[in-house]
Amino acid sequence: MIYGFDCDDMEHAVDYATAALLVYAVYRSRNRQRFRVTPDMWGLVQRAVKSCAKRSPTIPAFLDCLQPKLQCETLHPRAMEVGLSGTIPLVETPDGAFIQLAQPEGQREFLTRVLSACDHKRVLDILYRETAYVVLLVRDRLERERPIEARFETVLDEIGADE
Repeated sequence: MIYGFDCDDMEHAVDYATAALLVYAVYRSRNRQRFRVTPDMWGLVQRAVKSCAKRSPTIPAFLDCLQPKLQCETLHPRAMEVGLSGTIPLVETPDGAFIQLAQPEGQREFLTRVLSACDHKRVLDILYRETAYVVLLVRDRLERERPIEARFETVLDEIGADE
């Protein structure tokens, strides 16, 4: 797993994972009231990613183009976290709950380390030419996170019921 995406056995795996992480961060940071989950949502995401990758000379320009299309006002630090080893920073406790590991000294991540380590032209090329695969990587990670999020929501509901 690289950045939480299952693509480590591929050539240029870090570039694929970086491309998927960019789409994932924007999708997770979207305004959920304005950009709702619908049957054709992933088609819209795929078209937006391809369109922005085609017109963007740099990754920052790609993000500036994609954010409005996915109703994302700003990127949230939690959506950009990749952890110290490039994995999702979650640990299961003995009682079955999940906790998120804190970054060293409470630091948040803002993709700067990831973007400085990648080949920007290669990532944009992957986003444009292999859009469907990048979106599938994002969807796969979201599906793997779903049970974890369901547990978080259950724990939060139980805490709220006690107050």
